[in-house]
Amino acid sequence: MNSLINRTTLLVFLFLAKAIFSDVPIRYEQFIYSVLAFDGRDYTGTFLGEHSDTVYLMANTDNFISPRKTFVYFWPITNEWKVDNSILNIPLTGSLKISNKVVSRDILQTNYTYYNVQGTYAVNWNVAQGKTAEKIWEEYKQLVDNYMHSVQEHQQTLHVFEKIIGEFADQITKLRNEGIDVSEMVKELEAMKPPGEPQFPNKYISPPTPVQNGFILNLPEGNYRMRFYNQDGLIMEGSEKQIVAFKKTLSVGIGIEIFPADKWTKPIESNAQSAVFYVNGSTDLFLRPFYQHQYNNLFYEKMRRNDSKGNPNLLEWIRIQQVPDAIFLLTADNGETLPIKEKPYFVEQTSSSTLGYTIVPYEPEGPHQGQKPSIRAFRIPINKKVKVLHLHLQNASGRNNDSSERQIRIVTTFSHKIYLILFAFLPLVIFSLIQVKRRRGFHD
Repeated sequence: MNSLINRTTLLVFLFLAKAIFSDVPIRYEQFIYSVLAFDGRDYTGTFLGEHSDTVYLMANTDNFISPRKTFVYFWPITNEWKVDNSILNIPLTGSLKISNKVVSRDILQTNYTYYNVQGTYAVNWNVAQGKTAEKIWEEYKQLVDNYMHSVQEHQQTLHVFEKIIGEFADQITKLRNEGIDVSEMVKELEAMKPPGEPQFPNKYISPPTPVQNGFILNLPEGNYRMRFYNQDGLIMEGSEKQIVAFKKTLSVGIGIEIFPADKWTKPIESNAQSAVFYVNGSTDLFLRPFYQHQYNNLFYEKMRRNDSKGNPNLLEWIRIQQVPDAIFLLTADNGETLPIKEKPYFVEQTSSSTLGYTIVPYEPEGPHQGQKPSIRAFRIPINKKVKVLHLHLQNASGRNNDSSERQIRIVTTFSHKIYLILFAFLPLVIFSLIQVKRRRGFHD
């Protein structure tokens, strides 16, 4: 009997173990290159293991590579390779040799940090190395420490303010109960404002990363061979890989993001030069031009994730950032040209039952005080009397950009409501005529 129970328990245990662990992927200890590649807008992370022999990097920009030992596994749900560095994550020290038919050089590891500073628009990345990287990181930590100290002081000051307010309110209540006029004291109480909250340092869009150690690769366009030598001067097994340093296929193009004033939440993008927009003329348009670069789809996708798929025969546009200090020249079909400048606007939700939006000029000293503008854009006024509008962008130096040319056509819709109404009554008219004819036939 006991033997039967033990056998049943073992079978149940094996069944549960199979159910729990059947989908757990097998992990392999591997040498990998941890890659932090710049994609034109941001830094994106991937890695290069035994499953791949080529890393794709954008040419003429700083990219970071760090050799290490870790566990690698394949995740079938998303069909991608992943790393598990929770147990094993050993950074390796040594040198990296980059070579091709033209160049051969050794690259040494260095400390680095990267960060994105505030500017007119979002892409303002910087890379610091060595002692400069450590200095920038320490300065950022000091900014954060100062802010936290200000927060503590604010909490103490706010506590004192609330105590004073409470005591003052109690005094007013007591005097009012005694029949004393306290109107002036009430005004004084209402005028008392709490201390302002400290603001987090806004110097950075993306703050400096903690100082890291690795290889910084900034390579001209081309194909390279990469090998990692350990501290003993030996080539690390599995470290021989290829590098494809690529650049954009065309000069910088101009894309345009279009916001109809009545469809704020549904913007559309125009990437093609000389595209035509068809509008009904019922609302103004708000445009945001942006720089866009064109890349080989295979190279770009594998740069972002090394085991991804891509099409080597496909070119794709990648949005970079909004065009600064530009002017749109709006030309009507009668030849009249109107320069339009970029301005800040604020998006307000309407209180009507349709819950729409209105885009109004941003007023920092008025109703929008203490708030940031929703968008910075070019407002294109639409007039139903003007059937065709031509747009092209002029940069800060006054030079026209051919790839920014677009055309707006105002399509006047004809109301067919009266015809629909008549068509709806047509069966009734026919039925009435039939009835009249039948009655005449009956009387005849």
